[in-house]
Amino acid sequence: MKGIIELNKAIRIDGTDVKELSYDTDKITVDLYLKAINRAVTQGNGITGANIKIDAGAQLMLGMYAVIADNPAYDITDVERITGADIMKVAMVGMAFTLGREDQTEEQSEAPSEVTVGLSTQA
Repeated sequence: MKGIIELNKAIRIDGTDVKELSYDTDKITVDLYLKAINRAVTQGNGITGANIKIDAGAQLMLGMYAVIADNPAYDITDVERITGADIMKVAMVGMAFTLGREDQTEEQSEAPSEVTVGLSTQA
């Protein structure tokens, strides 16, 4: 899943204010995945990473590493500058990834069916 996170509050990366973060979960490699989990465990004082599907810390880190995967010039410390509600936007990317929902879209899959006019009778 790829997309753009619109930040409520810009973060400074390499001297530039960044208001949007692109991400791509398909670019998360085994190495990036393990770095995300390791960082979640390290920063969570060893209490995170136990059950990835309900672990908000691990999901947040996976969301951050999805940003890193699409923006290799960024460092994790750059992405860690996000604050407030923007944290939840990044965590939602990681949650969709861990729950296997990254391929779901909000668009309708097909046009609505036609309305049938008239009564139907039972045989």
